[in-house]
Amino acid sequence: MSKAVLLLNLGTPAEPTAKGLRDFYKYFFSDPFVFDINPLGRWLLRNLIILPFRAPKTAKDYATIWMDEGSPLKVYADRLQESVQGAYANAGEDVLVLNGMGYSQPFISEAMAELKSKGKDEILVLPLFPQYSTATTASVFHEVRQEAAKWETPPSLQFIDDLYNEPAFVRAWADLIGKHLLEEQVDHVVFSYHGLPESNVRKADTEGVCEFGSCCEQITDKNRLCYRAQCVGTTKNVVAALGWSEDKYSMAFQSRFGRQAWIQPYLDDHLETLLSSGCKKIAVVTPSFVSDCLETIHEIGIEYREEFMEGGGEVFQLVPNLNDDPVWFKSVYEISQRYLRKNQE
Repeated sequence: MSKAVLLLNLGTPAEPTAKGLRDFYKYFFSDPFVFDINPLGRWLLRNLIILPFRAPKTAKDYATIWMDEGSPLKVYADRLQESVQGAYANAGEDVLVLNGMGYSQPFISEAMAELKSKGKDEILVLPLFPQYSTATTASVFHEVRQEAAKWETPPSLQFIDDLYNEPAFVRAWADLIGKHLLEEQVDHVVFSYHGLPESNVRKADTEGVCEFGSCCEQITDKNRLCYRAQCVGTTKNVVAALGWSEDKYSMAFQSRFGRQAWIQPYLDDHLETLLSSGCKKIAVVTPSFVSDCLETIHEIGIEYREEFMEGGGEVFQLVPNLNDDPVWFKSVYEISQRYLRKNQE
């Protein structure tokens, strides 16, 4: 069989303009995996609120994080793909590595078409979401399966649900934090994860065990695909690799909007709690992402930082994401190689 690795992400605007954001949002806000509401409500939200009002505002924020080569997410995704492809070439292995995006180029449909044209019939699907979620992982998996079903002879697909428990992923984060964290300047480290509505988490709870609390402290067969539990697991794995005591760190969730309940603790409330307890020097790490983006650089690095400092904080360090760190690139190669070989056994 002819092998390939398909690295998946949701995507990013092509340019930091109102038009660029509108083009991106047309796909993003049409996804029923992300916005699980009736189609009419989704259409009204997208066309009457998001496209005319949110797109121009968010475009200005994107302009502040834009790199010379483009959006950070796309830049780092391309560098990752090139690195992993090079690693396979150096090892003399005939494995094609491609990027696929849910809402921007290269679209998943385009990547699958290229794999088909090159005769790749054994495809490892590796989403760059460390924790499983119906809003991200399930969405891109669905797209891959839809495209594969169009082939005359469907390819063999192998899916990686998550990365949080992969030793190579944990090692990459522990190494990164060790290199960048100014430990002598901070009193506490917050692991902040992308927030999700509780309804999204419940969609993955087929066993009916979700209570959004202590049930997340240990991952079992019943809550294996719980996003919140995997975030807790990510934190535990990384701090264990770093050898930290429990009083050194905590975790929270950012980026909520709307009126519905989201998973807690909320980052803004958590920062207030830290300040009220006298903790004024903190660092924030963001292991629900593999590359810096609008949420990490602007929302946390600017907006949350301002709130914390205005509330009496003294130090707010945002630890950079994995981005193009060589240890991370090596980790993705190791993970993909192990899965491809396991499929042969």
